[in-house]
Amino acid sequence: MVDHPEKSAPGVTLDWTGLRPEVAGTEQGLDDNAISAMRHEALRVWADLQARQGRGADFLGFLDLPGTMLAEVSRLQATADRLAALGDRHIVLGIGGSYLGAAALVQALGHPWRQELDREARSGRPRLLFEGNNLDPRSLDGLLALMPTTRPGNVAEDVTVNVISKSGTTLETAVAYRMVRERMRAVYGDEAASRIVATTDPASGLLRAQVEAEGLESWVIPPDVGGRYSVFSAVGLLPAAIAGIDVRALLEGARSVALYSPVDPMDHPALLHAVLQVLSRRAGRHLSVLSCWGRALEGIGGWVDQLVSESLGKEGGGRVPLTMVNTRDLHARGQQIQEGAPNAVVSHLRVAHWAPDPVVPVAPPDRDALDYVAGRSLGEMLDMARRGTSQAWHAAGRPSMTWTLPTLDAFHLGQFLYTCELSTVLEGWLEGINPLDQPGVEAYKNYMFGLLGRPDKAEWAARIEAASSIPSRLVALPGA
Repeated sequence: MVDHPEKSAPGVTLDWTGLRPEVAGTEQGLDDNAISAMRHEALRVWADLQARQGRGADFLGFLDLPGTMLAEVSRLQATADRLAALGDRHIVLGIGGSYLGAAALVQALGHPWRQELDREARSGRPRLLFEGNNLDPRSLDGLLALMPTTRPGNVAEDVTVNVISKSGTTLETAVAYRMVRERMRAVYGDEAASRIVATTDPASGLLRAQVEAEGLESWVIPPDVGGRYSVFSAVGLLPAAIAGIDVRALLEGARSVALYSPVDPMDHPALLHAVLQVLSRRAGRHLSVLSCWGRALEGIGGWVDQLVSESLGKEGGGRVPLTMVNTRDLHARGQQIQEGAPNAVVSHLRVAHWAPDPVVPVAPPDRDALDYVAGRSLGEMLDMARRGTSQAWHAAGRPSMTWTLPTLDAFHLGQFLYTCELSTVLEGWLEGINPLDQPGVEAYKNYMFGLLGRPDKAEWAARIEAASSIPSRLVALPGA
């Protein structure tokens, strides 16, 4: 039985008071009339979501993941426990949605310094190393340097691998996997296969072919689930479970949102958030800032950035998402929001009750002049900073809304992430675009593959060669 809040207690909340004219000013605020004017559009896309008939509906499989994956939790946990027992470094190879969700879960729900803890303090769960998300020579070389070159004599030096790719053709991940796989074979020989798990398409693709040829254990990325919507599949859940995250509670949180059907759909945070973002963009606020109050939330911001950018940035439209982490970024992004161009809407993401929550001690004779905060917890101080920042921004006519997680736990994080997925689809449909495809991502790949000599992309290399005939214009600093 999953331990989560009583049904009478509120879960994740969305407070849009800071968007209203009486708070943000008549020029920047949104009133009830603006919301009412979108009601017909909003109810239409809500009905499309329930009927699964909007643009890109063939890729709405993520809606079912909380239910279907709950049935798989025991088997997934068994795989996670097996891999955790085999080594103290677990390498996750994937790019975009194939790693951002898992990385966000581990950062938000794990110990903030888990990589520095010894294995016992991590309850026997391995360190997680994320790679295959770039073509950075120094990073991959550094990872290979951490891997053993001969068979280790203890679990502390042993390694396991999870390669995540639906097709197996994503260059960054495929190249990293080739290099890591060859090292694993050199070190472990025939046992290498037992230390590698693949998460990929159930029936087709280059990685699926390798799974079958090499006898690897595999997990499925459903064909109707896009990468950025895959956090509640094995893509996000398996690495999280290996790290010791309570994935059952995470799925329970997501499922509570999937089952939630208010009498008035406009009372659903996912739909209301979509409407508020669309209205803000139409009012000229094309930047949307996720203001994360706490470092543990930074990875969530990165996950949201990709979800929104890849889903909504197309057909010449879509808002531009940015992430800031406070109070750290108040010394940079905060200045811009306070006094820069009024082109942003802020969504605060806060935790109501932190645990643990250290208290500032009394330290006479108060040489650092901090007695005025003695006895206050850091969580209380963080929220005072948020309230003060919000008031300063509102006084300057800078609108905002606030997401609140009652506590930072798996259940409430599951609620928030699933709500973000729903809201992104609804926002895309309100904007008249398909939020479930990503045609623009393929453009750079075609040119890159052409330059690298992939036979079927020769025409793209020719286009770059033609563009190269344009004379270069550059300036340079003196050399050493």
